[in-house]
Amino acid sequence: MRFTLLLAGWLYAFNLMAQPKDSVYLLPQLGYGAHFEQQLIVEVPQGTQELKVVYYPVEHSANKQEAIHNGPFDKPYNFVKITLAPLEMNTTYSYLVFLDGQQTTATEPQQFTTRKLWEWREDAPDFSFLFGSCHYSNDAPYDRPGRPYGRGNYVISEMVEDTADFNLWAGDNIYLREVDWSSETGIYYRYHHFREDINVQRLLHKRPNFATWDDHDFGPNNSNRAFQFKAAALEAFKANWANPTFGLPDVPGVFGEFEWSDCDFFLLDNRYYRSPEWYADSINGDWNPDKAYLGEAQLQWLKDALANSRASFKFIVSGSQVLNTAGRGECFCHYKEEWSELLRFIRDNDVRGVVFLSGDRHMAEMLKVENDDMYPLYEFTSSPISAGPFTSITERDEFNNPLRVEGTLYPDLNYMRLSVAGERRARVLTVELKDQEGQVVWTQQIHQQDLRLPRE
Repeated sequence: MRFTLLLAGWLYAFNLMAQPKDSVYLLPQLGYGAHFEQQLIVEVPQGTQELKVVYYPVEHSANKQEAIHNGPFDKPYNFVKITLAPLEMNTTYSYLVFLDGQQTTATEPQQFTTRKLWEWREDAPDFSFLFGSCHYSNDAPYDRPGRPYGRGNYVISEMVEDTADFNLWAGDNIYLREVDWSSETGIYYRYHHFREDINVQRLLHKRPNFATWDDHDFGPNNSNRAFQFKAAALEAFKANWANPTFGLPDVPGVFGEFEWSDCDFFLLDNRYYRSPEWYADSINGDWNPDKAYLGEAQLQWLKDALANSRASFKFIVSGSQVLNTAGRGECFCHYKEEWSELLRFIRDNDVRGVVFLSGDRHMAEMLKVENDDMYPLYEFTSSPISAGPFTSITERDEFNNPLRVEGTLYPDLNYMRLSVAGERRARVLTVELKDQEGQVVWTQQIHQQDLRLPRE
């Protein structure tokens, strides 16, 4: 299976390289899509004067529309976000990309389908998505000496071939290196290198993508709000991912929300406002105002958004783990004031259906936290897609983590496929952990009715 996928990737890459350089650059990336619009991201070569996308309904190809962005695109790396609108809902569209009037060619269909209006008309559609983190593409001139840290694109290849409605990237998606985080140009170069991998291109191109970040998308390892180029890192992230929104009008960041069917997804920014983790939680018995994880404004946004949500499942997506009080890695739980405030809010306001998704740890696991006055809280961690796995965990105290659901530790390359299905008010979340060959390692299920406060 792996050989077949690699052969397909090689043949596809050869087909691209065999064509004129200016006629084929990089496959467009699908971002968020709504009922009336769809976002694409296209990287265009330096010196391009015009980017044009022609799009039309598959069943009515004569009804062509155009979206045009004029240059000159004179930077070394130009990532152009383009919105196709207005569109008809629940309709499949084809699209063509032109650079300076010349059509780019791709051997894969370039299509997308707009959202369906199901509310008040039928039950929520079943859906699935692929989830993972920690993707490292080797780049020999700039990597550390010795064995390459990236372990290949096997997982990416399997994700391309898998079926799902969208991809969800949980951080450490690009791995900035020393030569990258010292300048804005370096940060943008790393995104360009990330996209050069033909398997990454195919994955970004196949279905919509949503993302948050962690330290290696933001800056150096374990970096925080002190990072001097954090504004440049934020702008590069926004240019390279097409989430519906980023931050608030007066609060910068990558945090935001999107919905799919009857579920809501809350993407956290765990870097822009984060203080050093070693800051004291309290001073003279009072909370230390200098220690922050999300920051006051983002935490308030999250609480308001959770309270307003009526979703069957509310997925809180974080680059770092959230519930792992027994772990030694970075974790939201090490910022006790904000962490406790969020969990108290969920309990006190009867916020139902919360599930945490996280990356970062270079292993996969399922955590379960039980309290007498709260429904069970679950966290699914998926990592790494291609970076070096945390195989030495078997020699650490955390190997016997009491919060981990038995049999779910997997310290090797992986990704998760999550699906939501079932009748109204009885939806079931199914989580499949898959290895680098696409084989299911374990499966877990959570029922919607189990994620609500106990009745007295």
